[in-house]
Order: sequence, then C-alpha cells, then structure tokens
Amino acid sequence: MDVIDQAQQDLSRGDHGGARDRLYAALRREPASQPILELLAYTYLVMGDRASAGAAWFLTGKSDDDPTAASAFAALEARHGSAIGVARALPINAPSEYYPTHARNRLERLTTAIRNNGQDWVPPRDTVYFDETGVDSDDFLDEDFPDGSSGPGGRSVHQRVVAALIILAIAATSASVVLAIVFS
Repeated sequence: MDVIDQAQQDLSRGDHGGARDRLYAALRREPASQPILELLAYTYLVMGDRASAGAAWFLTGKSDDDPTAASAFAALEARHGSAIGVARALPINAPSEYYPTHARNRLERLTTAIRNNGQDWVPPRDTVYFDETGVDSDDFLDEDFPDGSSGPGGRSVHQRVVAALIILAIAATSASVVLAIVFS
C-alpha cells in the first residue's frame, strides 16, 4: 500500500493529523510529488485550514483561477501578511524546476514581490551551498531528484563512491603536503 492509500485510509478513519503527518513524511522522500501535495491540500481543507491548503497547492499545477485554490491562496496571503511570510510557509523541498509550470510561475511572482519589498529570498533547494573545502555539495545529487534508487541517507551508490574518491584525493594531497613540509 502506498502513502496515498495510507493517508486516504487515515482520512476515512477521521485521523486528519495522521494523514497530514504521513504526507509530510512522504514529501521528504518525494519533495515535488504532485499527488502528495494535492492530497495534503485536501487534508488541510478537511481540517478547516484553508491557508495551509493554499501553501500545499502553491506548489502544484493547480490553476490560479480554480475557485477553491484561489480562495486558499488568498487565505495563505491573509494569514502571513507579507510575501516573505508566504514564502516561509511553503512546504518547498525541491528545486523550483521540479514543480509544474503554474507553481514555477507562482514562485517567480513571489520572488519578485519579495525583491520589490527590499528583501531577498531564493527557494531553498535553488541555493547552492559550498562546504568548508569549497566542494559543491549539490554536485553529488542525482539529476532525477529523487528517483527512489537511493540508499540510506538519500544518496546512490555511485554518488557515495564519487564522494569517497574526492575525500580520499583531498586527504592524500593534504598528507603529501604535510610529509613534504616535515621531511624537507
């Protein structure tokens, strides 16, 4: 039984919080899953939380002129009062490019509104982080984010081998420099 079926069973039993929690856990594994985001939005509607439904729908292909989604988007904006508040309320866990066109357009409008207010916001997974040695940590992510073939920790065997080889190369270089300094 997949997560959608399990969440629907939770909803049918009246366990709305359990369904919500199950769907959020699933978003960690499949961050841009449209069926999960859609069911999360409907779960929030059943719970009477229209603003949170709007946050989930924000990242879906739901049209801006869909009456239910439009009222949820308005509730989201009313609850958070500012574009940056709306941005922080989104359950965004994947790069923008993984979301449908309607969602990408909303994210772009949101980013522009935040910038027009003199603030700066980049969707979280659109940021590239460098670790202390300057290695881009996103270089080790699969292009098919995520594809379900990842091992523990969300990384594939290929990614782990490449990362291990890079670390070994850095360690060997550092050791040779130390030895050259000591014995010269």
